[in-house]
Amino acid sequence: MNIAKWEPQFISNPQKHFTLLNRSVQRLFEDFDRNFFKPALSPTQGSFIPAFDINEDKENLYFIAELPGLEPDDVKLTVSEGVLSVRGIKKRKVEHQERSFYKMEQSYGEFVRQFGLPEGIREDDIQADLKNGVLEIVVPKQEPSKPREREVKIGNVIHKAKEILQSNSSDQAQAIPMSKTAMKERLTEATA
Repeated sequence: MNIAKWEPQFISNPQKHFTLLNRSVQRLFEDFDRNFFKPALSPTQGSFIPAFDINEDKENLYFIAELPGLEPDDVKLTVSEGVLSVRGIKKRKVEHQERSFYKMEQSYGEFVRQFGLPEGIREDDIQADLKNGVLEIVVPKQEPSKPREREVKIGNVIHKAKEILQSNSSDQAQAIPMSKTAMKERLTEATA
């Protein structure tokens, strides 16, 4: 960050405020550019980073990117632990070596884009297609599970428990008290 001379703000001079604001914004962008963009745009590291559109419908998520000049062999897709990774390389064609360039605006190099996938997708069924420089990745969603429903019979459990106890002889019931597990088994048998 550059050291800048502090200048007091004067309400009486609006032009001065605008000039100060303009200088501050310029310094901000210069610092940002110097520290962030310069290393990423160096020719040795490459600067091609494809932009993705991501959308969905009821059945699928869609990841769409423009990859002009790339073939399917130039792109690798992987899915691991809920992360979709798109890796590739856009190579510079070595045509026109005898020409001098005034400007080069096309970008080349290796790229990696990673996207965290939400819960409830079918990783094994992901498909992709690269046609005419457009990559489309289709990520199918799992069908929502339907709630399971079963009928519960209504009965007088206390009445059945008394019947089971009475079916044992009174001597046997007093001599050997029933455990909770034995009681549950008897109730299950009686209600089945």
